[in-house]
This record gives sequence, structure tokens and C-alpha cells, in this order.
Amino acid sequence: MSSLIFVFGLLIGIAVFFYLYSAVKDGRKKISKLITAKDKEIKEYVEPEKVGFRGIRSVPPGERICPLCGSVLTKYEGLYASKIIENSEKKILIMGCKYCFKDE
Repeated sequence: MSSLIFVFGLLIGIAVFFYLYSAVKDGRKKISKLITAKDKEIKEYVEPEKVGFRGIRSVPPGERICPLCGSVLTKYEGLYASKIIENSEKKILIMGCKYCFKDE
């Protein structure tokens, strides 16, 4: 009887050993993939002057531009907009400036 318990204990021990061994091996593979993925990342340098909204050039502070077409607006030129209510929230829908807004 004690030899039967010994054999079952030995088999359970071997099964636990192989389970832990495979878990450690998979963990090492995942860690090595993360390390190689970080090495493969291409680091790109972006000049701050070239960063803009929707491909529109960046503008100095105080300069007004149309968010749709990117035209520079003077102090007296405005945007065409309308107030809408959507999902019980009030919003402003910008339709453009005098250069890009076409009244239909």
C-alpha cells in the first residue's frame, strides 16, 4: 500500500516539475520577444516646427487659422458656424471660413 502511495506521489511530483519547467520556458520566450521588439523599434525624430493639425502647418501664437482649410484669417474675418443639439448636448458645428465655406 505504501509503495502505491509512493508511486502516485512520484508521478504527481514529475507532472508538477514538467508543468513548472514549461511555464518558466514560455516566460523566458515572452521576455526575449519583448526585449527584441524594443530593439527593433525605429526611433523617429520629429521637428516641433513641422507638427501641425491635419497636415496644416504650425502657426505662431495669436495667429488665427481656419480649422478646415488652414487659411490664415485676419482679425476681422470669422468662421461660419451653427449651434446644434445632439444627444441633449449643445455643440457648435464649424462650417468653415469665407475661403472654404460654400453656401448651397
